[in-house]
Amino acid sequence: MRELPDAPTLEVRIAQREVERHNRWNAGYFEERFRRNEKKLKKLHSVPLGDFIPDELPDGSKGITYGQVGARKLSPRGGVRYLQVINIRDTGIDFSIKPDRIAEGSQNDPERSRAGAEDILFTNNAFRGTETLIGRCVALTRDYGKLNISQHIDRIRVDGIDPFYVCCFLKSRFGALQVQRVMHGVDAMTISFGRIRSIEIPVLPVDLQFEIRRQYLAMAKQHDRAMVIKERLLDESGIDSGQYGEAINKLADKDPGYKRAMAEAQERLKHVISELEAVLDGEQKRIRPFAS
Repeated sequence: MRELPDAPTLEVRIAQREVERHNRWNAGYFEERFRRNEKKLKKLHSVPLGDFIPDELPDGSKGITYGQVGARKLSPRGGVRYLQVINIRDTGIDFSIKPDRIAEGSQNDPERSRAGAEDILFTNNAFRGTETLIGRCVALTRDYGKLNISQHIDRIRVDGIDPFYVCCFLKSRFGALQVQRVMHGVDAMTISFGRIRSIEIPVLPVDLQFEIRRQYLAMAKQHDRAMVIKERLLDESGIDSGQYGEAINKLADKDPGYKRAMAEAQERLKHVISELEAVLDGEQKRIRPFAS
C-alpha cells in the first residue's frame, strides 16, 4: 500500500497500563493536553459527575434522559415548545432561531423529557465537521412553560451540587477537554449517559458554587432581555426565521438594544468561566465579580 506523504500523523508515548486502564486504542485520545487535564483534575480530588446524577429523583423523574426518538411531527399551534440543538446557544436558549412547537401529550412530548428550572440541557450528538455541536450546554434559570427536547439533547438533573456550577464547569476548559477526549476515534459522535456520568468534576466549596450561580443568573438576565427583543422582532416582522435562523439573526443584529444585551451576556459568561478556570488552575481563591 502506497503511503500518502502529506497524511497527518500523531505519535504519543504511553505506558501499556495507561492504554489498558482507558481501554482506548486511538492515539488522539492520549494527546498531551488531555493527559494534562486528567492529571490536574486528579490533583483537584475530582469525582465523577454521576455521583450527583440520581437514577431517579423523589418526584419520580430520571436524573438523566433525552427527548423523543423517531419521527418528529411538528404542530405550529402546539402547546409545547420544542427545543433542538440549534436552539442551544452559549448564553441560553434562543427560541426565535427555530420556533418549533409540538402537540401536548403527543408522541413527541414524553413527560420524562419535559424540562424546567435548574435543569441542565446538554447536546449529545454531532457528525464529522460539526464537532462543536456536541457538549453544548445551558442551565435553565427559570420555568419556560411547557418545554420539551429532541433526542439529541440530554436533560440532566443533579443533587448535591449546584447545576449552574456544573454547567459552567462543562463549558470550561476542564470540562470541554473531557468531552473532546471521549469523542476521539469515534465515527458516530454520540456521547452516552455513561460517558457523561464519568466526567470528572471538582467539588468546590459552597460559597464558590453560590458565586458562580449568582453570576450565571445575572448573565442569563441579559440573555433573556435580548431574547425578548428578538422574539418581538420575529413576531412584528412576520418573516420566516430561516433554516438556521439566519434571517432573524440578521434582523436582530440591527437592533441596538438586542446587541447591547447579547454583548453583555457574552462578556459575563466569558468572565465567570475565566474566573472558574483561574480558581481551578490555582491562580486565585475566589470568583471575582463582573466589572460592569
